[in-house]
Amino acid sequence: MAQRPLFSVAVAFAAGIVLSALLRAPLAVGLVVLGSACALAAARRAFTPALLILVAAAGFMRYDAHTRVPVNDLSHFLRSRVSAFEGRIISDVDIRENRALFTLAADAVEVKGRVIPVTGRVMVTHYRSPRAPDWQPPDYGEVIRIRTRLSRPSAPSNPGDFSWRDYLARRGIYTTAYIRSDKQIERLRSETPNYAVAFALRAREHLAESIGRNMPPDEASVVIGIDLGTYTVLPDRLLANFKKTGTLHLLAASGFNCAVLVVVFGFILTRIVRLPRKWINLTLIGILVFYMLMIGAKPSIVRATIMATLLLLGWIINRPSDPVNLLFAAALIILAINPADIFDIGFQLSFAAVLALIIVLPAIEAAAERWRMPATARVRANWRSRTILYLTRELWQGVACTAAATLGTLPLSAHYFNQVSIVSVAANAIVAASVLPIFAAGLLMPVLSPLPLAGDALSLVGTAVTRAAISAINWFGDMPYSCASVPSPGAVGVAGYYLVLAGLLRYAYSRIPADKKRDRAP
Repeated sequence: MAQRPLFSVAVAFAAGIVLSALLRAPLAVGLVVLGSACALAAARRAFTPALLILVAAAGFMRYDAHTRVPVNDLSHFLRSRVSAFEGRIISDVDIRENRALFTLAADAVEVKGRVIPVTGRVMVTHYRSPRAPDWQPPDYGEVIRIRTRLSRPSAPSNPGDFSWRDYLARRGIYTTAYIRSDKQIERLRSETPNYAVAFALRAREHLAESIGRNMPPDEASVVIGIDLGTYTVLPDRLLANFKKTGTLHLLAASGFNCAVLVVVFGFILTRIVRLPRKWINLTLIGILVFYMLMIGAKPSIVRATIMATLLLLGWIINRPSDPVNLLFAAALIILAINPADIFDIGFQLSFAAVLALIIVLPAIEAAAERWRMPATARVRANWRSRTILYLTRELWQGVACTAAATLGTLPLSAHYFNQVSIVSVAANAIVAASVLPIFAAGLLMPVLSPLPLAGDALSLVGTAVTRAAISAINWFGDMPYSCASVPSPGAVGVAGYYLVLAGLLRYAYSRIPADKKRDRAP
């Protein structure tokens, strides 16, 4: 615990959350049990376990408070004859082919002609009317009145299916509403509760529009997906092939996006603006937070933003940062804000993949060093040989990273999706090299597209690279056996897999020479 204290603290906090969710016991009962365990550990002078039990108790209380529905939440009116309700739109409006989705913070409901003040959130689905070609859903910050009934979010029809009800409940939403005609909406006024969020959403919209104007539809959908962390704009066939090839994670804004932003804007601030190092880091933190607001508070980008922020702050105060400590610090912060995120698929996959890159990747690289051919050290120093060597190293790095991330997320993918991609390593190794130019092309499109030559060149290069990536994904995805259907291993199977993997990693690290362990060990 002394070497990586946040690892133990985050695990204890998460254990308290899971314990509260599984037992569903009253808060008093849970605190009595954990308090007794803490007192017993302290009596035996086991102060570290006693402290961790207190942290688990904090996780228990936090989850209990998060999942307790307020007495004035509008979900208590589901059985009442609600004829209308009003509130403010507090989320980005997700516009899809025939509908728009947004979250509304309710202020009041109308029941039998009586207006009752309420709190709580509603997930509203606004369908496009076929008789309204100029259909325009409401926007962020608008206060609207909706004349429709409230309903409970749908539950999965089969055990193990995705639960829309649980997904919304993790975000404190227990009510849904559906609008099928523009006459059901009355726009009362427009407010801007958060100027930073409003500006970030406008920037997001401008970025997407600029990419859509300057690139073909399929290529634009991929660039928008990579830059803004969404796959809702992808065509059905392409989305299916992303899933089959195990490359869907490329459309999840994560640490890669943050790294590119830090490198690009760090270069500008260092070489062009020439700010002091302290102000460069603080500016980069502001840029990362702004990008997170553009994307939305998804677990992968929140985790990456917190880790990058802690790393930049560590450079400011000249304190070295341990990657494992940073990862679990991010987990602790996210779970303290929203403890239900521990049950979110994106949260679990994101942290499992990053932890695998930190721990599994060095073991793979160390094992590969013993198989490396001596001839690679005597390559002739001409441009062709250097180019071949560079491409080989990049391809190997892509294979190693994909293999590590796959090992880290394999049981979770099987548990939640009941399928495992057979071509994941090969597809990711080939496609990963295109992600950087695709991301950069989309990021620079609003800036360079108004310039005739620069904009045309950027659009041409971005389209060509994206088209090549799409071709590779479709080629791998259309293979007859690109993925295999597997039964869900269950919680016991997932835990058993990670125990076996931990044992294999322990053995692998024991085989690393002592002079290289300091550089290799996470």
